[in-house]
Amino acid sequence: MRKWGYAALTTALAAAVLATPAAAADGEQAGGGGHDCRRAFDHAVWEDMDSYNKRDADRYRAIIHRDMVTVGRRGNLYIGYDANVNPVLEQFKVPYEYSMPWTVVHTVVENCQMGFAILDAHYLEPSHGIDRHYTISLTLVHDRGRWQVVKDTVTDVVP
Repeated sequence: MRKWGYAALTTALAAAVLATPAAAADGEQAGGGGHDCRRAFDHAVWEDMDSYNKRDADRYRAIIHRDMVTVGRRGNLYIGYDANVNPVLEQFKVPYEYSMPWTVVHTVVENCQMGFAILDAHYLEPSHGIDRHYTISLTLVHDRGRWQVVKDTVTDVVP
């Protein structure tokens, strides 16, 4: 997910999903257990962000998909599980406090197979006076019985 110290939807996917919001809402129900599916998706988004904030390596590793791709805030590209997880696990070791409070702004879940969430987030390092405002787009897939983050895009919000 995050490579904030190093920087932390594919356009076609976003265009396809955003072009058909009614179909996405219907698709959520079509997969069976639509409300349960949506709750599980929402929990997975929370798990991704909470595991990062709590520096919980085991939980963080578990929520990341083996084919994870990240586009960082400066356009950095990280492809694959290790390329995404290892920098975050290194960041967990820094001796200073940091956090990433967030708010979910928008979500779409399609047929209990994929979904994305748009987050408004701030990366904070109080001891260094850092407050970076980001829009984060997380794409998750339901694979092997659980939701996992497969794509993360981080964009600086310009004041």
